[in-house]
Amino acid sequence: MRVLVIRRSSIIPYKNSRHEGTFRTIILVDEEGTKIQATLFNKHNETWKDSLKPNKSYYIAKGWLDSVNPNYSSVHKEVELPFTDNTITQETARNLICVLVSVNPLIQNANSKRREIVVTTQIMEHTIVTLLGDFAENDGAFLEKLQDDKPLLALCDVRVSIYKGQFGISTIPVRSVLINPMFQKVNDLRAWSEIIEANNKDITITPTKVMRRAIEVTLANILDGLFADSEDCMYKFKATIEDILNKDEPWYSSCKKCHKKVRFIKDTAACNNCNSQNVEYEMRYCLRLEVCDGERHARVILFEAAKYILGCSMQEYIESSLVKKEECYYYRKLVLSKAKQFDFLVRIDMNDSNPQHSLIAEEIHQAEDEAPIIVDAKVKSVRMYEERAKKNKKEQPKSNKRNKKPIESRCIF
Repeated sequence: MRVLVIRRSSIIPYKNSRHEGTFRTIILVDEEGTKIQATLFNKHNETWKDSLKPNKSYYIAKGWLDSVNPNYSSVHKEVELPFTDNTITQETARNLICVLVSVNPLIQNANSKRREIVVTTQIMEHTIVTLLGDFAENDGAFLEKLQDDKPLLALCDVRVSIYKGQFGISTIPVRSVLINPMFQKVNDLRAWSEIIEANNKDITITPTKVMRRAIEVTLANILDGLFADSEDCMYKFKATIEDILNKDEPWYSSCKKCHKKVRFIKDTAACNNCNSQNVEYEMRYCLRLEVCDGERHARVILFEAAKYILGCSMQEYIESSLVKKEECYYYRKLVLSKAKQFDFLVRIDMNDSNPQHSLIAEEIHQAEDEAPIIVDAKVKSVRMYEERAKKNKKEQPKSNKRNKKPIESRCIF
């Protein structure tokens, strides 16, 4: 089985009438999201002291499942995973076939360079991929130029991780990315992407799997700190937008390195976080909303999540609203979102002792939005994918989007 380690306890001594020694508990989650608890006793703590580390993925073989001891708590109701002398573990790397959604700016300091890109798959599972080192700087910049064309990627030798409740992927020393490669799985994904486009769906703003699977609660539950001790940190709630507090300028001036707000000294941008008096900056979304679910009110801030309402990048929004803002399609779309009900996905910070302040939404979707298109698993033939895509394109009116230039296959190492 392949699992991700999400928690590892310290080594705890025990003593009873029959035995004494030490043990450690490890919480694992499999690819279906099922959690199971593993227990290491005595010498096994030494055996796996350098393995089974949090945020890393492993294959586990020659293990066995045992019934849960009713005298002790466990994350699974029925079974747990004791380790034995025969149990084998091996850290995994994985390959991912995906569509490029967006590329974030390079973040660097004196010791490191990294860049995050967002990709998606046929189940609309948006995943953050972190590129490291020169790979982030050079080849990340190349991907940034291609992001509007939504190229298909094969990410090779990447490692699964989890941070603040969200799954992510990072590159490891053997790093390679194939751009628009030609093999069967990519052809399947390409045909699926054409179907999505033919149905006028934008893969960058469709509800993600995190949104679809998040537990729905009330606004009062969140504001009253009901989930302070919960292991789950992503929740969604329904609320109506009562007011858009900064509809005329839904952005802020952001440092390109750290994304923190900059201050201006004459014509120069200074960043306190980077301790620099002259930094490059850009405009980034910061949309502030007043919302109500019928009983409670709250302020919600949307950073990158503002694109789910507006449907465009920050740069595109500014450029399209420069001349006559009232005639701008995206501005009108923002204004018309008032008095409509939306689903908000928010992250609960368990270290935050004051949940009454503004909530930060990771995603937002109009409540009556349709679920994303999921291609029937039985439809496996590329030919059938392509025929369906062509048929849908004929039935749809011509789009005013710019034509995409074909991109040749390319491999980055």
